[in-house]
Amino acid sequence: MKRTLAVMTMTVALTVTSNHSSLAGAIFDRIQKTGVITAGARKDAIPFGFVNSQGKWVGYSLDMLELIRKETERKLGKPIKLKIVEITPQNRFEKLKTGVIDIECGSTTFTWKRENEVDFSVSYFASGTQLLTRKGSNLDDIGSLAGRRIGVIANTTNEAVIKNQQPAAILVKVKNRGEGLQKLETGEIDGFASDGITLEGLRKSAKNPNNLAIVPSYPYAYESYACTLPENDSKWRDTVNYTLLKFMEGIVSDQQQAVTIYERWFGEDGVVPYSRETINDYFQGIVNTYEWIPLTVFP
Repeated sequence: MKRTLAVMTMTVALTVTSNHSSLAGAIFDRIQKTGVITAGARKDAIPFGFVNSQGKWVGYSLDMLELIRKETERKLGKPIKLKIVEITPQNRFEKLKTGVIDIECGSTTFTWKRENEVDFSVSYFASGTQLLTRKGSNLDDIGSLAGRRIGVIANTTNEAVIKNQQPAAILVKVKNRGEGLQKLETGEIDGFASDGITLEGLRKSAKNPNNLAIVPSYPYAYESYACTLPENDSKWRDTVNYTLLKFMEGIVSDQQQAVTIYERWFGEDGVVPYSRETINDYFQGIVNTYEWIPLTVFP
């Protein structure tokens, strides 16, 4: 798995920075005038973005947005606020293109098709398409999906992976991960396809999590997460990338403040544990393609 993530790292680091030429920097300039970053987030992307029991937006991606806010504030030399707008898989790119939001950070995967609509930051996490299913369902390898009812969110990379790799699967469209879990628990579907890391968060929120399992052990396809941005604003994109790279450098060099953020969501006692060794290798591959940022102060 680590070798696969390393290959993904080189691909994403080289591709997501090959964006279109910059225009006037309208987004960054607007943030400077208004003092507000308007960011999109999803409520169903545990542990990346969700609303906790106190009604507060929280998650790994929300922490990345807060770091971006602080870096923007430092660059502009004035107070900057972060405003969160709920988005869905169906409207996230439209809200970017129409100027409703300035950035979206969550569990969005880089694809070349999407690159034609929006710009992407450097990748800041990786996962892959797996299934949440009931234990004993006999779902596992891609061949086992033939003739089975698999829930998918429309127009996602997870839908594309299942459709392309197993055309004989019966795809059942759902609006979001919550509906996918509901249909799985009521027996309307045999499995729900999404990214493995978010499926684990979803499993933990189930009525009977011990009755559910994530399969297979290794994803059907690996995917890299990145923030999405309006096209053609290099000033804004550079600020976002600088922030994310500085965070990743903090992880690989074991800086306490960066590690604390990571451990909050992915540590042994975090929301969804994920190997530091694996993510360190992934982050190292990304930061190696850029000039090192002096970590005199983090964040």
